[in-house]
Amino acid sequence: MKLRMQITKEKEIRFISHLEYVRTIERAIRRAKLPAAYSEGFNPHLKFSLASALGVGVVSMAEFVEIELAEPMEVHEAVQKMTAALPRGIQIMAADVTANNAPALMASAGGADYLVVLPYSGEYVEAVAAFNAAESVVYAKAAPKLRNKIKEIDVKFYIPEICAKQENDMLTLKFSCRITPNGSMKAADLLNTLNQHFGMQLPVEKADITRLDLYRAAADGRRLPMLEHMDKSIQ
Repeated sequence: MKLRMQITKEKEIRFISHLEYVRTIERAIRRAKLPAAYSEGFNPHLKFSLASALGVGVVSMAEFVEIELAEPMEVHEAVQKMTAALPRGIQIMAADVTANNAPALMASAGGADYLVVLPYSGEYVEAVAAFNAAESVVYAKAAPKLRNKIKEIDVKFYIPEICAKQENDMLTLKFSCRITPNGSMKAADLLNTLNQHFGMQLPVEKADITRLDLYRAAADGRRLPMLEHMDKSIQ
């Protein structure tokens, strides 16, 4: 069976790398002494994975980890053990189980919801309206590993629309971002796009970015929860 959990990455640990976040979860699995399955071979490793990588500096209320267990275990018991083993900054929000032959959680993510808050007293209504009305917006991003050093992203493919409001010289943006097998885009790149194409002067380095939700996408476009049979009694 596979144990699946919705977990957080909170403000106090938002600047650790994705690799260190993964290592932190691995250490917690070992401390919790879950009956986790291991790969075979000369250097066996725990069979677990995260659904989607998160950028450094981004807070998340919706990270998802999948752990393959070598023997059955009650969800509530597993959550209790993991809760005691996880460090400050990571909480378990929900959990469920599925069969080992179920599609990997990592391949299931179809989109994410974001909230961005940053100091900004300038004009934003026309810029946001122009972005929402555009059919295509191509953002040129530096990519040192590519031959031409530039990666072009069709921002509207990933983020069709944004909602914005301004209060007390603080600008709040909300939007959904598509996730595909070939990748996604960062919230910070949206802010850079608004600066580059729509004349805004957003202080990207001062933005507080939160991933609010991660979800699956049905063939007809409907949003589906990542966990199908959530045990929320743990909250």
